[in-house]
Amino acid sequence: MRNSQVTPVTDAKLALQALKDGNKRFVEGKPSPKDDNKDRVETINTQKPFAIVLTCADSRCSPEIFFDTKIGDLFVLRNAGNFATDVELGSMEFATAVLGAPLIVVVGHTNCGAVNTAFDGATGLPEKLQCVIDGIKPGVKGSTNYETATEANTNVVVDIIKANPTIKGQGTLILGAYYDFNTGVVSFFE
Repeated sequence: MRNSQVTPVTDAKLALQALKDGNKRFVEGKPSPKDDNKDRVETINTQKPFAIVLTCADSRCSPEIFFDTKIGDLFVLRNAGNFATDVELGSMEFATAVLGAPLIVVVGHTNCGAVNTAFDGATGLPEKLQCVIDGIKPGVKGSTNYETATEANTNVVVDIIKANPTIKGQGTLILGAYYDFNTGVVSFFE
């Protein structure tokens, strides 16, 4: 999908389809041609992302790549365990209310270290890391394995975002998804 200043994508279903199509190209090894310098120049004075992606800070989890998008298409937020704090929620409020992004996708992934650590109930970690893990623990409680913990964490974060009154007021479509490192496939929780 080509996002430009002239024709911003404002329909969540079209935005979701663009992500699905991009992931298909990525999995098939047939990325769309890009001119990063041209795309950078076209977005110097404005941005109109068609989707907000909250995903993990894991170095293997790059949504611009696995969704095969261009500069300016995605408003990306990343942290360990793809958790939504006030910082991420405030950024999403900006991207929905000001930039008009119609879609938010929370992407968990295979073998997430933060989620797995929370699932294992780790304690005694460095203070700030323990804070991250403790924020994830309630969402993974009751999970049976790492994969179900990742899905549960993603669903909890989706619910947190859906409860935000500013984002809710924009009519934004909010979905969870799972990125499988083994196949490259992103599965959406629809």
